[in-house]
Amino acid sequence: MLHLKDTFTSLESRFPEPLALIITKSNNEQVNFCPVGYFSLVSYKPLIWAVAVYKKHFTNKVIKETKDFVLCLPSVEQTKDVLYSGSVHGYIEDKSKKVSFKQITIAESRIPLIDESIACFICNVMKEIEVGDHTLFCGEIKYSYISDKKWSDKIYNLDNKKLGNIKYGNTFEIIDYSPEDT
Repeated sequence: MLHLKDTFTSLESRFPEPLALIITKSNNEQVNFCPVGYFSLVSYKPLIWAVAVYKKHFTNKVIKETKDFVLCLPSVEQTKDVLYSGSVHGYIEDKSKKVSFKQITIAESRIPLIDESIACFICNVMKEIEVGDHTLFCGEIKYSYISDKKWSDKIYNLDNKKLGNIKYGNTFEIIDYSPEDT
């Protein structure tokens, strides 16, 4: 039976939710990483990712200026760097100098990709929509790269404080990679 609850309590039922890492590169060459939970494929022809980015984030500013981003699906082995990327602001710190992501340069993109990710999608912004405290960026996928990683190795936001992995099979397993005092 359904029960009336306050909206914020009810929103907890969305967990676990998939997580993506948005990679940007500013006009002054600063590479930035921003973990997001608000993303979805929204069109098949053309293929378009929609990603919502908080208006005050450095990533939002960079995407508005450059009109491009990479949507990366990081693997569970990259969880610590993803957590770090979400704990500091790109306005204050150059995250690319603090993480151990292996950045790879490719001819098709001025933005580096992250090696050993499950997949990376190079996107050009087609449309921006201001939605509450976020901007929804609709990015047409121009190129995509995939690794040999399994899709079951994706990172999930488990409860808005813990990231982990969900493995399917005979058991349901949650692995908590979060820092202790979050």
